[in-house]
Amino acid sequence: MFSRISLFLALFLAVSHAVPDLDEIKRNLKKNPNHYRDAPTLDENTVRLLKVDYWFRTESMLYDDLDHKEKDPSTVIAGNYTFETLHHDVEGGMLGRISLTHCKTGNCGEPSPIYISFRQGGNNVESVFKASEDSDASWNFLYGIANTIYTPQEYGEGDEQTVDTIYGKCRVNFGRPEDKRFRRIIDKCELGYGYNFTKFEGIESVTYDQDVWYTQNTKVDADIIMIDAVEMLAFRSPLHEKHGFHVESRTHVEIHNRTRVFVTRYCEDTVPSAQCAEQAFGAVRVGGKLYDNVKIGQEKPNKLTKLIGTYRRHLNDMGDSHICEQHPLLYGHILQEARLAKREDWEAAIRYPENDHVLSVIASSLGSVGTAESVTTAREVLLTNSPDHLDDLLFGMSQSSSNNEKWHKQLMYWLGSLNKESEDYWKLANTIATILRKRCEATSSSLNSCNKGKETIVNKLINDLSAPGVNAKVLEVLENIPVFGSYNIAKKYICTEESADIQKAALNVILAANKNLYETQLTHKLIRVFRNTCPQQTPTSHSQLAIDILLKCVPDHQNVATLILRTESLNPDDQEKWNYLYKAIESSGKRDELKAEFWSRMRQFKVFRPNFLHRALQADSHVHWQNIADVSGFYLFSTATAEFIHKSFKRSNFELSLKKGRKDHSLFSLSIDTEHLDQFVTGSASSTSGTPEGSVRIGVAGHKLPTNHIFKGSTDLLSTVWDADGRTHKVFEGHIPVRNTRVSVPLLSGLTVDVDSIGAITLRVLASAEVSLWNQRSNAKAEAYTSGSLHLTASLYQESQQVRKIESTISALSTFTIDTRAIFESLPYDFCLKTSNNNVDVNQKTVIEEVSHKKKTYNRKRVHPGVTYRLDDSTIRQCTNYLEQFRL
Repeated sequence: MFSRISLFLALFLAVSHAVPDLDEIKRNLKKNPNHYRDAPTLDENTVRLLKVDYWFRTESMLYDDLDHKEKDPSTVIAGNYTFETLHHDVEGGMLGRISLTHCKTGNCGEPSPIYISFRQGGNNVESVFKASEDSDASWNFLYGIANTIYTPQEYGEGDEQTVDTIYGKCRVNFGRPEDKRFRRIIDKCELGYGYNFTKFEGIESVTYDQDVWYTQNTKVDADIIMIDAVEMLAFRSPLHEKHGFHVESRTHVEIHNRTRVFVTRYCEDTVPSAQCAEQAFGAVRVGGKLYDNVKIGQEKPNKLTKLIGTYRRHLNDMGDSHICEQHPLLYGHILQEARLAKREDWEAAIRYPENDHVLSVIASSLGSVGTAESVTTAREVLLTNSPDHLDDLLFGMSQSSSNNEKWHKQLMYWLGSLNKESEDYWKLANTIATILRKRCEATSSSLNSCNKGKETIVNKLINDLSAPGVNAKVLEVLENIPVFGSYNIAKKYICTEESADIQKAALNVILAANKNLYETQLTHKLIRVFRNTCPQQTPTSHSQLAIDILLKCVPDHQNVATLILRTESLNPDDQEKWNYLYKAIESSGKRDELKAEFWSRMRQFKVFRPNFLHRALQADSHVHWQNIADVSGFYLFSTATAEFIHKSFKRSNFELSLKKGRKDHSLFSLSIDTEHLDQFVTGSASSTSGTPEGSVRIGVAGHKLPTNHIFKGSTDLLSTVWDADGRTHKVFEGHIPVRNTRVSVPLLSGLTVDVDSIGAITLRVLASAEVSLWNQRSNAKAEAYTSGSLHLTASLYQESQQVRKIESTISALSTFTIDTRAIFESLPYDFCLKTSNNNVDVNQKTVIEEVSHKKKTYNRKRVHPGVTYRLDDSTIRQCTNYLEQFRL
């Protein structure tokens, strides 16, 4: 009887207290029948929590190449840490604390405990806290372990998500490939949240991959008993297999001990976990899943003035005419520091007397910053002290990757303050047009918004320019922003009674516009221009521009080909026009296989079969497309067009472009245009009378500079001829940013990586001409000196101490030359054009600095031999006739 009463009382006590689940009761009773008899008495203020001890080991290494990986050193951190559960709230939130208990390797430092508020079930991190006594929250292995365990995914949004992480926007996949084993993969990241600029996509590949495996206890409480994590970070370039670096880290965690503790409740269960961390433990929030206020990157002083001094000394040592790989490299460094420089830094650099001969670089880098403050500094400091450097400032602005709304507004305010009759107004408007075009092309949605007239600032620029009336100067500016608004204005002036200059400028705007804007109304107008059936007589130049636009329509507008070919006859009205058409069709087929196939099928129709007219034409106007190089998926090609009238030169256009995938980038263009020059050269009375004019327009990296008028009138022409004594003139010099990024990556191992990547191209165009009226011969040469550099620095840090550093640089240097010689003692005059490229010197350099500051340097050099490019058939024929003069 007594034993029955005792058993009844024991059961009554067990039921009347908060006890674990039934499965745990059965296990514990089987293990120890007196287990619950010895348990502490629980009341409403007592809570059962967990304290789990783990041991860990992390290893990190930075290396330049897989061949050196086995020999390169690594950084190992090992020890023990404790994870404690501190609070559960009714919303499913949980508060945990991670603290170091023992360091085995002696390099753990003294990190303060960290607190994590997360959502149970998915381990979704919500808030991160530091201890109140920790003055500065810096990334260490405790944060790395927290980032390993807790996921940045949104709770309840699925196993695979693309979300913001501490690394940037990444794809995060949390799966369960095996029972009691889970896997988290983070990849396809857009690293960093700061400035990340690449002009040519693919010139530098950046990959970050993270693979974490979690193993649960299959017998007791489903605790995570083991974690294995591997992460890889790599910066490489297809331009050279040795350029770049790799970072690899591995983390291993195993459970050591698990203890249940019964303590007085820290917070009521109605208090959210994040609030409990602050109230009960005095913890200070340092961010959410992005660890916003945790220090990751190293603080670096601004080195703008120091780098400008280095550039200045380099020019002093090598001379102003010298160009090498150091020019773009130093400019890239200056531009990276320029983004973070303060006004006083710019004032010091601009007003320093010894910097006078490098003010062009200072102005260009200031323009590239792309902020409202940079505009104010430029107007109040640079242009006040050195107004002659406006062109350098504007070119720097045109190459800026900034899409800052305030910057755009400041530029428009500046434009509004200028007199519309001044040259500076049109220079600035021309630059703003390019800047706003980049704004439109930033994304598909922004381009759609611009084309639909929903971008207020774009509409304002176009309306302000065209408000008093459209002329050739307005259309020249609109050529830099060929969105629908500009296209719609230009379309109104085609095949009308407007002047030839306006119609020609309008055709150039439409040629620059995207072919998706073209519609049937436009193609019918262009066909009329091509057929010379407009209200005014159509010059050959207009017909050839119409051909260029119409060929862009093919094969989207298939009726265009029919309308063109129906005009063919055995007695063409203008042989130069038709020769240009056939050459343009041939060139478009070389560039695009689909167009080649389309025209081939069109010619299979009986009515459109080719005839001897193609070979019987006596004309020199042509289009020539040529593939120059193919490097790692980057295609470099050129397009040259030329128009002749009465056997004398009329106009030409040369464009050098780079293609990656489906996207074309214009690197350099040179347009030479003349009017009424034939009557001066040939003395032909049949020529349309007018004043001889000549102009040049240069385009660099997608930005067309204002037109430069060489001569206007017979007096100017003769003066230009007399001045052509063979002296070399600098036509253009500028720097084009290619790559600019600075990012800090926290590793799961507790270390951090600081990466700086810069790249730039320096272009200098020199020209010389010599004309002898006595010998009736001329020689003209244009040389484009090009130098490019891509520089990468990766530094591995542990608690602000540099562990290893790798610098990798790839550079290329070459010269592109166009040489033209002519004899004009009789008509038709003979000439020969030669286009060539000197040797391309490619250098790759890797410098590795160890913790002891010892350095290893690897230099690699390649030389690609120079090339003389094949010319168009008509130009080859001209060269043959030219050389015949020397055989006689």
